[in-house]
Amino acid sequence: MALFDWKNNMPDPDEYGSFYQGYIDLIKSENVLQALVEQGQTVYSIIQQLSLEEANYRYTEDKWSVREVFGHIIDTERVMSYRAMCISRGEQTSLPGFDQDEYVREGNFPERDLQNLSAEYDALRNANISLFNSFSREQMLRTGVANGNKVSVRALAFIIAGHERHHITILEDKYGLDFSSGRSEE
Repeated sequence: MALFDWKNNMPDPDEYGSFYQGYIDLIKSENVLQALVEQGQTVYSIIQQLSLEEANYRYTEDKWSVREVFGHIIDTERVMSYRAMCISRGEQTSLPGFDQDEYVREGNFPERDLQNLSAEYDALRNANISLFNSFSREQMLRTGVANGNKVSVRALAFIIAGHERHHITILEDKYGLDFSSGRSEE
């Protein structure tokens, strides 16, 4: 059982840097944790069903492959959830940013088995849903500094969901994956 009622609980604009507004605006669900559950089920299913050709596809040579986009989603969720845990526990130290391109380069995603990638994604998502369900109202409203910006624990849940939604849209529009049915286009 959640200690915090997520229903109709959008973060206020002063709880996050303006850069994240676009991600937060993508979350239309009344309950961000429910959105994380539903997105998680869809994304996990898509990764499981990818062919090697689909996983390695890039819509231009200088863009990430589908496999690398999923790796980036995993890395970003891990960083954001770490920030949420630290801030919820009262961390006062400014938390660092991260270079997404360097993380993807060093992530070994092209060599990773799709089963391994989907298992990591699923384990991380389930752990983070449990993590966010463990926070009290006081912890959810706590703010800290990450990458030079004020951010609340509550906002980080929305940023995780919105960041993934952003990349789902790119995977649909630019890479031709179909998330509406949980299957990629043939």
